[in-house]
Amino acid sequence: MLEPRTDPAAHLNPPKQHRSRRTLERIVEASLELLATEGPSGLTVHKVVDKADSSVGSFYARFKGKDDLLDYLGDRIWTEALDRWNDALASRAWGALSLSEMVEGSVGLLIDAQRSRSAYLRALDWAAGGPSDAYTTFRTQLLVGLGDILLRRRLQMTHPNPELAVRLGLRAVLGVVESEFRAVGERLPRETLVEECRVLLLGYLTGETLEPGSGEGVEFFDVWS
Repeated sequence: MLEPRTDPAAHLNPPKQHRSRRTLERIVEASLELLATEGPSGLTVHKVVDKADSSVGSFYARFKGKDDLLDYLGDRIWTEALDRWNDALASRAWGALSLSEMVEGSVGLLIDAQRSRSAYLRALDWAAGGPSDAYTTFRTQLLVGLGDILLRRRLQMTHPNPELAVRLGLRAVLGVVESEFRAVGERLPRETLVEECRVLLLGYLTGETLEPGSGEGVEFFDVWS
């Protein structure tokens, strides 16, 4: 299990009053919305405070500047994403599931993890002007965690090298998910994406020819709820 890189509070003049904490949250939410809609180049101090209905003075009372804000957001989003991912893995009784159910659940978690926070991690890496370190590390965490879970059912896999099959199979599914999220135009519904990726991965692990819609209906939960 990976640990958060730093304490997000290390980049912040910590607010003590409730009103001040609310101002901080508005600044954070405004910054994330700007990253999502305009990308790193659209994240400026003036745009942030305008969107947060705050002031430049309030911003600089908490951060030394844009770089300080980016450092805080990077550590905060990394910590949040990692904590929620670890909670998601720990909160499911994986040992009681069949291989098919494990595959279906794993695919659902990959899709949910890619839906929001991972995009913020990529944007923050780009905004910092360095390599995609936080996103790459988080992506590795997803694959390692789910790989360990699926290999609990290695005896049900017909592939001659279960470790290799799980590794490549999960990467293939993640590639499909990432490509679909970047697609221009209408995206596949989540249910369709889960089912098709389940057929893809389970067929690779077991050699079975599966039909879409033959899943066992694993109950999903939102990683980010």
